[in-house]
Amino acid sequence: MKRITWLVGPPGAGKTTFGAEQRRAGIRVVELTDMLAPLVEPARISRGVLTANGALVAMIRALELHPGNRDLPPLLVIAGLAPEEALFAGDPGDEAVLLLLPPRERWREQLRQRPLVGSDRIQYDDYEYAEEWYGRYERWLVDRRPITRLSLAYRPELVGLLPDEDRTTR
Repeated sequence: MKRITWLVGPPGAGKTTFGAEQRRAGIRVVELTDMLAPLVEPARISRGVLTANGALVAMIRALELHPGNRDLPPLLVIAGLAPEEALFAGDPGDEAVLLLLPPRERWREQLRQRPLVGSDRIQYDDYEYAEEWYGRYERWLVDRRPITRLSLAYRPELVGLLPDEDRTTR
């Protein structure tokens, strides 16, 4: 794993679930959505989040690549939606970008069956914007962006569950 690995993909692709599994395996994981939540959720802010995510990418890069922090274990950042100019500005020797992009019909099912995270959390419901991002990520593949596409086994028993739910009985 590179010093910083950015995990991107449209809402509902399974990024948070993947991140939770990595965290249980001992990997350092942070999610941009969780970092912004205290600012955006109480006021139900939905505009400007992409720009804020780009700023968080720069902030994480500044912290993680600081010479005094180079001995920390690698970090997986669940970036979700992040502007290309921020995401691809790093050194490929230090950073990698993973793309989680399930087949479109499966992704649509996953997106529409996402569970509510909590009564104080905003549930993502901008399906049109999500579809735009799905197409954008498809273009990244065609344009041969420096990304690695994750191919994860489909686990239908997880659709509709929170990522931190105990799955040992499933």
